[in-house]
Amino acid sequence: MKKKPLSLFFRTLHLLAAGALVVTLTAACGRAPDSALQDETDLSEATDLFDATPAPGVGAAPDMDRILARVDGQEITHADLMTEFNILATRMQGRVPPERMAQMQEEMVQGAMDNLIIKQLLLNQVEKEFVEVAEHEVDETIAMYRQQIPQGTTLEEQLAQINMSEAEFRENIKRDIRVNKLLESKVGDQMEPTDDEIAAFHEQHKADYFAMPERVKASHILVSVGPDADADAREEALEKAQALREQLLEGAEFAELAEAESDCPSSVQGGDLGTFVRGQMVPPFEQAAFNQPIGEIGEVVQTDFGYHIIQVAERHEPGTQALDDAKEQIAQFLLSQSREKALRVYVDQLREDAEIELIQQP
Repeated sequence: MKKKPLSLFFRTLHLLAAGALVVTLTAACGRAPDSALQDETDLSEATDLFDATPAPGVGAAPDMDRILARVDGQEITHADLMTEFNILATRMQGRVPPERMAQMQEEMVQGAMDNLIIKQLLLNQVEKEFVEVAEHEVDETIAMYRQQIPQGTTLEEQLAQINMSEAEFRENIKRDIRVNKLLESKVGDQMEPTDDEIAAFHEQHKADYFAMPERVKASHILVSVGPDADADAREEALEKAQALREQLLEGAEFAELAEAESDCPSSVQGGDLGTFVRGQMVPPFEQAAFNQPIGEIGEVVQTDFGYHIIQVAERHEPGTQALDDAKEQIAQFLLSQSREKALRVYVDQLREDAEIELIQQP
C-alpha cells in the first residue's frame, strides 16, 4: 500500500483537538457506502483554510492583546484564542448538535488553547531544525487550494472575506508546509498494519462497522407530476409513463430512454440511482424496488413525485462486509491511528521540554 502523506499543519491540529471532544469513528448511515468504516484521520487530504466563520464567542474581551500564555517566550494573546476557537467551532459544526455545542464551550476554549500551544511548540521546533521549503512547493499547494474553491468564487475573494492579503496567505502556506515536513520526518514513517492485525480488527468490529443491511441497486424513469396538478395532468403523465414502459418491454435501452425522457436529475446517469437501503426512498418506491425481480421492467409506480418505471440491477441480502472488501480501508484507518498516536507522543515530548507559562485563564 502506498504510504499516505501527513496532513497540513492546521488540519492535523484541528483533528487532534476536535477528536478529543467527539467520537468520529461511526458506522455509516443513510446511503450504503462501499465500506461502513470511516477513516477518522484522513492524513492525505488538505482542508480549506478559509472556513473559520464566526462561531459563538468565548465571552467579553475588551483587551484582545491581553497575554494569556507564553511558550518558550512566544506570546499567545486573547485575539489568538478567539481565532482558534472559531476555527475549532467551525470544524465541529454538523458533528455536534447546537445545544451540545453550547454546553461544551468551556471544553472548546481549553481545546483551542491547547491547539495554540501545540502550534507554537511545532513552529519553534521548525526554527530549531532549520526546516526549509522551496517556492515551487508553495506554488503547488496554493494551486491545490484554488482547485478546492467552490465555483463562482475565487481565492482572492475568499482571502478578502477574512481580511488576509495574498502575501500573508503565502506565508501561512509556507509555514504550514515547513511544519508538515517536520511532522513527516518525526512520525510519518510508521509500520503498516499486518494482515493479522487487519483481520483481528475486522473480527472485533464486525457488528459495529461492517454490518451491511439489505440493499438494492436500481434505475428509474420519472414522469413528474406537480403537487397542484389536476386530474387531466395526472392522467396525461400516467399515460406517458405507461407508453415509456411499453417501449422498454419492446426492447428499448433503459439508460438511453431514461436519459431522454426522465424528469429526475438521475437522467444524466441513465436513470441510475446507485445502491440504497430501506428507508432512503419513499414507501411506494421502496416497496417496488425491494420486491421486484432483478432485470425486469416493473409496473408503473405512483409517488408524490409522479410516476416511476423501475429496473432493479442488483439485490443484496443483509450480511457482513467481507474482510477482502474492507481490507484496504481497515489498513488505512489503522495506519492513521498509528500516526496519530506517534504525533501525540512527539508533541507531549515537545511540551515536556518547553517552558510553558500560563499567565491568565481564558
